[in-house]
Amino acid sequence: MPKSSVQRTLKGLAIAFLLEATVLYIATGASIWALITGDTTSVVTGAALSAICLGVALWLTSAGLAITKGKRWARSAGIFWQLMQITISFGLYEVNVLAAVAVALASGAVLITLFTKDVAAATSQPRS
Repeated sequence: MPKSSVQRTLKGLAIAFLLEATVLYIATGASIWALITGDTTSVVTGAALSAICLGVALWLTSAGLAITKGKRWARSAGIFWQLMQITISFGLYEVNVLAAVAVALASGAVLITLFTKDVAAATSQPRS
């Protein structure tokens, strides 16, 4: 694959990571809103959920920016997160089948892209 094509693929992966992070930022805001308005049954659980969502969102934002620079850790982070989302989609299946399939297919597409030969090569070569 030409170098410009690999760079476009890395930018596409970065966009996917940043979209996933955006969903988590929204979930963080919703969780904090529930804490403020008293819509949560457990303040401790709500605060923990907010902290976890915010932490993962920041981590994915960082990985999204780093993948375009060919950082190896960003590819590993992406693989881990896509596997987590596929696992989450199993639980989502009980609530909404369409949403579960959408999450699983999107995560699967990103996961397959992360394992392509060109992406693996672009994220494992030392940068000068």
